[in-house]
Amino acid sequence: MVKVAYVEDDPYLRDFITECIQHDKELELVGSAGSVEEFLEQAPILKKPDVILQDISLPGMTGLEAISHLKNMFPAAEIIMFTIHDDSERIFKAFCAGANGYLLKNTSFPKIKEGILQVYRGEAAMTPSIARKVIAYFKPEKKPKEELTPRELQIVQGMVDGLSYKMIADKLMMSVNTVCYHVKNIYTKLQVNSKSEVVAKSLKGSL
Repeated sequence: MVKVAYVEDDPYLRDFITECIQHDKELELVGSAGSVEEFLEQAPILKKPDVILQDISLPGMTGLEAISHLKNMFPAAEIIMFTIHDDSERIFKAFCAGANGYLLKNTSFPKIKEGILQVYRGEAAMTPSIARKVIAYFKPEKKPKEELTPRELQIVQGMVDGLSYKMIADKLMMSVNTVCYHVKNIYTKLQVNSKSEVVAKSLKGSL
């Protein structure tokens, strides 16, 4: 059986969840408290929990502040934050502090149990909306494609036509230095390093 401790200051919710755990054949309730301080007082006489389910907004020490204390006291325990808060700041503070899961309080008990078993197996447990925020946070941002200006497109066309920078300059009535300045910007926007790559992208319609 997975040994579970629960820290929650809402007595009605605490009674409901503890009763659910007590009646579950795969879980064993080893501790229940209304604050971190109360739980720490109980800790020396408790069986070592495998999973600690705890709220964030607690009287006295907050759930976030408690993570390091609980990890020191119960190094093998996995910690699930069980809260109404779904803002990114708290989510990432919790995981950075060492939490192994983050469930919202509108989660049904079967899903809570599933989360407990997940972290016990070494997995992360998250409410779907929390998981989406975590994935979005770590997803690489795509830089918006920079469009070439009309003048830069004219210079690219000169490259495609096989013109030298001097010939392009004469055709567009500008200095060679100005053409070179535009070419540098074209390379940067297209993320290329040579005239041949610019021509290739143009011929493929990738501009």
